[in-house]
Amino acid sequence: MAKYDVVAVGSGAADLHGSIQVALANISVSAANIESSYLGRPNLSRDRLKELTSLLNEISLYRGKDNRRIDLVVFPEVSVPHAWEPILVAWARRHRIGVVCGLEHQINARGQALNEVLAALPYQAGSGHWVCVPIRRLKRFYSPEEEFILINEGLKAPVKKVPYHLFRWRGASFAIYNCFELASIEDRSIFKGKVDFIVASEFNRDINYFSNVVESAARDLHCYVIQVNDSSFGDSRVVSPSRSEMMNPLRIKGGDNLAFLTMSLNLTSLRTHQRKGYGLQKESKEFKPTPPGFPLDEVHVRINLGK
Repeated sequence: MAKYDVVAVGSGAADLHGSIQVALANISVSAANIESSYLGRPNLSRDRLKELTSLLNEISLYRGKDNRRIDLVVFPEVSVPHAWEPILVAWARRHRIGVVCGLEHQINARGQALNEVLAALPYQAGSGHWVCVPIRRLKRFYSPEEEFILINEGLKAPVKKVPYHLFRWRGASFAIYNCFELASIEDRSIFKGKVDFIVASEFNRDINYFSNVVESAARDLHCYVIQVNDSSFGDSRVVSPSRSEMMNPLRIKGGDNLAFLTMSLNLTSLRTHQRKGYGLQKESKEFKPTPPGFPLDEVHVRINLGK
């Protein structure tokens, strides 16, 4: 079974709202840009950068209910050039908004195409200054189509399998999957009971298959799932471990312009439901009962985050 490392970012102080406000970036991932990254000539044009910075500016200015700001924004897989990582990290620190995004392939000296997901999570240091921790992780499982393209570009996928990360940040506990990784039942199961939500950063045409995967993950792990895909493929959404008619409280596809949608994930309600026995859970109109063998001790670990 896959391993994971616990990454505690900041003091862990719980959000006073008992929730976390997430934004899903609805952007198109260009096949031409992906090919350019394979060739070692990523598209770093001024027009492309202007589109990204305009979207980031809108996200930083957003205020929701009760003047609530966004805590975390999620982008699709392979959607941002490696060279722009410092821009994202600086923006995250300045605006105190976390970022999860898929970085375009970077080719190393051995001809391997590195597909990495970036988590840039800002926090207030003991000195009172805001800092940001950028954490990259190499994709564990490349899809068959991705490997096919790499082989025909004269490249190859890395063999090394690095551990996942269990993030603890702003009172939340979450993990990130890079597209095809989510298809592994074994790799999903390692976070059963340990997370409030998982993030799935994707560039995936087979939305019907992954629709089943993310819905299963939401119920098997009993957590929220934030799925963000290329806007032209669609099915970017938030999935909740709830009844079918309430399972997809946010869903988006298409559009010509870069945009984002937001939603508040109620962590307190989820954890309160999970700590109860089936007799009380079955009466809930908000969440389904937890699955068999759900580890109650892990629920209490999450409840105590930030205390």
